[in-house]
Amino acid sequence: MRIVKVPSLIGGHATPDLSAATWCVVLLVLCIVATAHDSVLPAKFLLDELVISDRMKTVTKVEAYGDSFDNLAWIFKYFSLTNPGITLIGFAASVLSLTIAVWRARVESLTVIEMVLVAFWLVNQTVYVGLPSKEIVIALLMLVVFSLHGSRAVMPIFAIGAMLVAVYFRSYWAITLCATFVLYFAPPFMRRPVALLFMGLLLFAVVSVVFANVYGQSIEFARQAVNQYRDENDASSIIQPFFNGDGMIIGIVNVVLTWTTFFVPLRLITSGSPLQTAGGIGVFLTFVMLFNRYRLVIALFPAMQFDRLCFCFLFSFIATQALFEPDYGSYLKHLSPISPIILYLILRLRGLKISNEMSRRVVNP
Repeated sequence: MRIVKVPSLIGGHATPDLSAATWCVVLLVLCIVATAHDSVLPAKFLLDELVISDRMKTVTKVEAYGDSFDNLAWIFKYFSLTNPGITLIGFAASVLSLTIAVWRARVESLTVIEMVLVAFWLVNQTVYVGLPSKEIVIALLMLVVFSLHGSRAVMPIFAIGAMLVAVYFRSYWAITLCATFVLYFAPPFMRRPVALLFMGLLLFAVVSVVFANVYGQSIEFARQAVNQYRDENDASSIIQPFFNGDGMIIGIVNVVLTWTTFFVPLRLITSGSPLQTAGGIGVFLTFVMLFNRYRLVIALFPAMQFDRLCFCFLFSFIATQALFEPDYGSYLKHLSPISPIILYLILRLRGLKISNEMSRRVVNP
């Protein structure tokens, strides 16, 4: 197995053995943090664990479109998993999926900023996935998907896994899955920046019409239902509507603006909380690098089916989150288990950029 070197930290001539040792030290420290999360992490990060532990005492069945915490508690109870075991499963799944994603991107080394982003998302995974939560399910799906990289089975397995998530854990993944495959099978020009903006607006318009006709509610009703009993003390990064009103147009405008802030999370960056500020900066740097590299190689990407799947899913996922996320902290939490996809795309885009530049030099020496 090829080890990705870290020349930015341990020298340009680092051997694979030294690189592997560096990675092992980093992962060991994070594993200790994950297993000792009760005493290391703030209490607010442990809320899911408390709810799941309580539900495990009474849950009796798993139910389609039922309570997601009950379904997860039933699974843990069925396999007789306790908190230490659940923690190790979540940590292992998240770390392995991210590690495999970096390997699959076929890079020989990481730049300084790439190493910072890898470290950032490893820490986030440890905080949000390396303890009992629904993010473990997503991390396991990512592990399976990246393990099948290059296989024809990856598409159907991903679709089945995403449908199971939608049925038993997060129903809004049905929207994400539909949008992913619509964009995946769309003509290549629909994955260009301007066309992607149109696709996002189209998604919000369709969902707005469906919500109005099926539920008699606005496009923001899910977020409003969660936040109506919360205040700034409950969640300092709560997402408020930019404009008040119940009209369809106002609702879509609010969602579009929220969608924009997911790439530039000023609410997190300016929160005054060191943890939230670090999270906001990390998200901002991640998407700045992703967008900049995508802009440089639009004509070449995504050509491979797996790359296209990752790209379409990431776009659809973030667009769907703009409909449902109650606060920016939850947004960061839900990004954590899919961070392998984000980092894979960033590294793959860098590789395509280098290949493109080398091809130009050959043609125009």
